[in-house]
Amino acid sequence: MSDYRPCGRGTGHGLLEVCWLVRNRANRLLTAALGVLAIVLPAQLAAPSAGLAAGTIRSIRSSAGSDYTRIVIEVGQATKYRYGTVQGDAAKKLPARLYVDLEGVRVGKSKAHDLWVGDARVKQVRTGQYTDKTTRVVLELEGPVTPNVVSLTTPPRIIIDLKGKGVAAGQSVAKATPKPSPKPAPAAAPGPKAPTAAGSTPKVAVASIGGTSSPESTRVARSESGRPKRVVIDAGHGGRDPGAKGYQGQYEKQTVADISKRLAEKLKSRLGVDVVMTRSDDRYVPLGERKDIANRKEADVFVSIHANASDNKKLRGIETYYLKNSNDRATLRLAKLENGVDMLIKGRDISADADLPYILSDMVQGQKEADSILLANHMQDELVGYLSPRYHSVRSLGVKQGPFMVLDGTYMPAVLVEVGFISNSLEGRRLAVTSYRDAVAEGLYRGVKRYLTDTRVAQLR
Repeated sequence: MSDYRPCGRGTGHGLLEVCWLVRNRANRLLTAALGVLAIVLPAQLAAPSAGLAAGTIRSIRSSAGSDYTRIVIEVGQATKYRYGTVQGDAAKKLPARLYVDLEGVRVGKSKAHDLWVGDARVKQVRTGQYTDKTTRVVLELEGPVTPNVVSLTTPPRIIIDLKGKGVAAGQSVAKATPKPSPKPAPAAAPGPKAPTAAGSTPKVAVASIGGTSSPESTRVARSESGRPKRVVIDAGHGGRDPGAKGYQGQYEKQTVADISKRLAEKLKSRLGVDVVMTRSDDRYVPLGERKDIANRKEADVFVSIHANASDNKKLRGIETYYLKNSNDRATLRLAKLENGVDMLIKGRDISADADLPYILSDMVQGQKEADSILLANHMQDELVGYLSPRYHSVRSLGVKQGPFMVLDGTYMPAVLVEVGFISNSLEGRRLAVTSYRDAVAEGLYRGVKRYLTDTRVAQLR
């Protein structure tokens, strides 16, 4: 009886025992409840932060060429999706639509990611909460298209490619489309207003250089459409991405920017071509935006200029790359270096990257691989050929293939030129000298000119 404690008035033994039993059972229930809360509460508190990263659309952007539109939906992390099409209804003034359902994603009420596109294939992109756990992204189409939708992982995103010339709104999507969803797409909501002319330009500053034709330019000044030939020059790295550090402390971004400006001036003044530079000063431009600039401008040629580097200071030489997979370790290391802050693939073999099969199929769709190989060979031959008689020990490492993000999705012949090893004592010192950088620009100029005047180019197309 010493464990019994009175819980009320009374002297009867039976009353005390009943009170003890009640309190004992209550204590056990309270202890069990506290144990459950100790397990459940941390999980409940952690759930919102975990769900936020996985369930967020970070951005939606678009780019377009003469016969394609690309919509990129960037998400917090890898997301399951499905897509389908809905035919237009001219009587109800409803356009044909392509939709993509993103599982586990919430878009909210702000519609912050709605996007006006306004090209020949897509009018606008709308977002909405289709179910509690699914966000629907709807593309209002201007006419028949052939869609291709894939997911990529670095960074996590859904790529929607639409091929076709585009026709009047209200017609149905081409029959060769993915299987439709069992649920109908939501009715079209009011879309954002069409942007002004300024709003339709790229977000980064683009320097466009035009010039008058000289006698040397008579054969290459005009494209088949009648406009001047257009060359996009991409000076690698920039801003917060300095690239490799040179033998004498100079950074790759500074060296290639100077070479790019010199190349642009030569092309403009001597060939009369239209030159567009992805960056004209020391600013950071994402790799995806660089190739998007080339696509928007419908460039005839895209040349990305870089300087190589290695921990082995004895390595030197000039090499030119076109887009394709490679198992060569040196090439993979270089790709990681040049893909820079955009790639975020430390410790992972780029040759096994999930994006690569799509990059390669995208290149095949563009039918530009043969053009790019021809351009790469001309660039390599002319650069090495110009420098060799003027400087001793100029080494050619040849034309190679590699998975470079800046070449991903270009719809024109595109190459990446490594003008030398900035980390090598010989080439590093040379690249620090103005006259040598001008000689490099001259060799690159001759490579572009040779490609633009090559009669095989028209046959390849």
